[in-house]
Formats: sequence, structure tokens, C-alpha cells
Amino acid sequence: MLTTQARRRQTFTRAARLILPRQFSAAAVACALTLFCAPALSQSAAPEVVTTTSPVETHHSLSIEGSELAYTATAGTLPVRLAKAGAEATMFYISYRKDGEDAAVRPITFVFNGGPGSSAAWLHLGALGPKRVALDADGTVPPAPARLVDNAQTWLRFTDLVFIDPVGTGFSREQPGGQEDSGRARNPFWGIESDLHSLAEFMRLYLTRNARWASPKFLAGESYGGFRVATLVETLPAQFGIDLSGAILISPVIEYTLNLGNDYLNLMPWVTLIPSYAATAFHHGKSAEATGRDLSEVVEQAEAFSRGELLLALASGAPRSSAEQKGALSRLAAITGLPPRWVEHYRGRVPAEIFAKLLLYDSGRVVGIFDGSVSAPDPERLTLAYPPHDPSFYTLIAPFVSAFNAYVRDALDYRTEMRYELVNAEVLRAWNWTEGGSPELPGVGQRLSNALALNPKLKVLIAHGYFDLATPYFASKYVIERLELDEAIFPNLQLRVYPGGHMFYTHTNAREQFYLDAEALYRPAAGLTQPR
Repeated sequence: MLTTQARRRQTFTRAARLILPRQFSAAAVACALTLFCAPALSQSAAPEVVTTTSPVETHHSLSIEGSELAYTATAGTLPVRLAKAGAEATMFYISYRKDGEDAAVRPITFVFNGGPGSSAAWLHLGALGPKRVALDADGTVPPAPARLVDNAQTWLRFTDLVFIDPVGTGFSREQPGGQEDSGRARNPFWGIESDLHSLAEFMRLYLTRNARWASPKFLAGESYGGFRVATLVETLPAQFGIDLSGAILISPVIEYTLNLGNDYLNLMPWVTLIPSYAATAFHHGKSAEATGRDLSEVVEQAEAFSRGELLLALASGAPRSSAEQKGALSRLAAITGLPPRWVEHYRGRVPAEIFAKLLLYDSGRVVGIFDGSVSAPDPERLTLAYPPHDPSFYTLIAPFVSAFNAYVRDALDYRTEMRYELVNAEVLRAWNWTEGGSPELPGVGQRLSNALALNPKLKVLIAHGYFDLATPYFASKYVIERLELDEAIFPNLQLRVYPGGHMFYTHTNAREQFYLDAEALYRPAAGLTQPR
């Protein structure tokens, strides 16, 4: 029997391996595994200096399809406090308010990313804000320097926006001098429950200071941010009195047990990955069973195979030489485009890193984990190890950081010498996955179900990319099918899948369709009869 401490360590290990961005080396994971006996962590070697007075308002306009959209941008911080820990932090935000609109009826959306350890800049400059980082149509990065362009698909067209950086990301920092802060082993804001409390407290304070309590309120979160959203839709109304009209979960992790493919007794992670493998293989012309068919048909057939023939073969425990096993593994190889000998070697349990390494192995290329449609020359062709840098993620970091730093200081006039933490690995390494005492892997499907049952008018959109091998869309579909929602409220929960990866909005076609689907979700709350 494992001790409670050992079970918690095992839980953290699995979670860290799933969500640690691939640009961090295996050494970073190893460092994470020493957390429970690590010395106190500090965020920086020297104090950081802020030279601006918060908040700062600037005025702008955006031309979309011949119409002018005038808006006010605000960059600043709000103080949040964890009473039990005696800890305080300042949380940085950038908000956008459309000019000339009645705040009492204008929707407002609070937006954050995931990680844990990611700032809101991904959604801000990738999809939702009035400016976005210029990328090629397929999501690849053009030559430097990075530049911003007007975003015709900005959600500011139908909702005001507040982009929030959780503590330790962006310009958000814990303040020194809190209760016993010098003796703590980790930042008190870096845990499941404390993080949610700080976000909720931020929203409460923002609504109060900006007179937005009467507005229709929405949440939008990506990746672990979707995990946050699924919890907050249940807790915000009851614990903070914040009523919600809708929520958008973007490439979310809802149940970690469906995303961790390192447990030989847990079969579903291997099943939920297959449609994304099939989509990626089809995109690269490697699927033997998909010649001449479209993407939707490919993934539909992969879903049927994975939850049927493959699941039965994995669950049967029959020898690999049996006809049942041979047939299932042979078809799996054809669907995924992998060499049959490797599918047989892993007995159908093919990790995402192995799939991404082997799919284009003969051509000397490797595909992305965050976006399987992206490929790059493999820098480690002589090994079977996946490279330390995911080509679909690593190449986006510098453009987003560079563009944000120029934008916030020049266009938004927010002056600071602080480092903007787009992705802070320290947050993830120190994250308290078992805050609250549970040693089990976290999951929030039931909390989402509770929220929908208690608020029959709540609208929820779950959005994924077909080529996302980190948080595959089929895991969310599997959860949705098992929420046992009442027939009357089941239409309130929608799943949409787009031709893209984890950040599917970097693909032009996906971003445009995502905008239309989101606008349709907001239309009743915004009082709109026609698309904007």
C-alpha cells in the first residue's frame, strides 16, 4: 500500500508530465519531482521595479468590415488576499471596454490561460483581443520581428474583455512580507483551491470597482484554464454571488485520469488519443485507411474504432499473437500511420511523444505535441527520444513575448521594468495538486454538471483542435457523454472541434469559425439578433 505522501507524489508526477510545456527539458520534470523535499522557492534573485501608476487608460479604434469599433483599454493591477495564508498579491490585467455601450447590458468576459504557469497573453494576442500576433494561415511563425495586426475576429465586437494573469504569470506577483512567507516551501497562491479563490476574488473586486455587477458575465479559459472554468461555474454563484451567463472551455483538461497515459490499468487515455492521432496522420498523408476522405470522416471512424475494437482488445488481455489482438493492432497502425512493429511493441498503448517522433521518422522530421499538423526537422534523429523543444509550441514563445512587451508599453502606455512571464515553469514545479487533502488526480466533470443543473440557462462551449495531442478532444467528448445531463439542459453544452492544435486559433480558418461559434453563444445574453 502506498502512503498518503507517496500517493500525492505519484499524483504530482503524472500531472507534471502531462502539462509541463514541451519546451522544458526532462531535467525540468526531474526538478518538479523533488518538490516535496525542496527548499523554499523565490520568484527572482532581485526585486523588480514597477515605474507606472496603475491603472492606465488609453483610447483606440478598430476598423472591421468598414465599421469603426471605438474602445477603451485599461492596464493595471488589483490586490488579492488569501486570508488563511496571510498572503497578498497584485494581479495584473488588461481590459477592453467598447465605447458608447450600456455597461448594465453589455456582456463582460473574464479570460485566463492555464499551465499552471501561463499568462493570458496566449488568448489575448492569439484570438480574442483587438490585436493579434501575425502568423501564417496554418499557424506557423513568419520571419522575425514579431508584429501585431488588427484582429477582425476580436470578441470585443460582442463582449467587453478582461484578461487576467494568475499570480506568478505575466506581471502578477505575490507581495513580500506576508505571514511567515520566508519559511514557506511554496507560494501559497500556487495550488488548486488557492488559485481559484484568487481568481474569484479578483473578479469580485473588478466588478465592484468598475460597476459591472449588472452585466451578463462570462468566463473563458484555455487548457488548465478550462479546468479552472469548469470549477468556477459551480463555485462563483454560491460562494461569491457572481451569476454567470456562459462559459467557454478552450482545449481543456476536465478529467486528468483521461489524459494521463502512463497507467497500464487505465485504458481510456489510450483510447481518447486515437482520433487525434488519426487526424494528424491524415493531415500528413500517412493514414493508410484515410485516402480520399475528409477530416471529419477520418476522426469519426477513428472514434468508433477506438471505443469499440481497440478498447475491447486492450481490455481482453489476450496474447499479442491472438487473432483479436493482431487484427486490432494492425488496424491501429493503419489508422495512425505508424509502423506496425512499433504499435505491436507498445501493444496499442502508444504515448504521444512516441507517435509524434515516429510518424515522419523516415523523412527525418518530428511533429508537434501541441499541434500535430506542425512538423520540423528532428534534431535527435539517432535516438527515439522526443526533442526537448516541441516545434508547435517553442517557436511561438518569442513572437508572443516580443509582441506583448512592445504592445503593453507603447500602445497601452503601461511602464514597468518587470519581466513578463508568458510561461513560468516555476509555478508548475511548485503547484500544489493535492491542496484540500485529496491524493487523487483532479477532475471537474461533476462540478460542471452541477453548474449546468443548478443554472438551466447557463451556456457552455467546449472547443478543441483535432491535432492537439496534449489535451485530445475525444477526452472531453467522452466526459460530456457521461455527465447524465437532463434532456432539457443538454443543448446548453456544446462541443466544437476545429482544424488546429492546442492553440487552434493560430490557424486562420479555425479562428474564424471559433469566432462565429462564440458569437452565437453570446447572442442571447448580448441581446443580438444578427451576427457581428
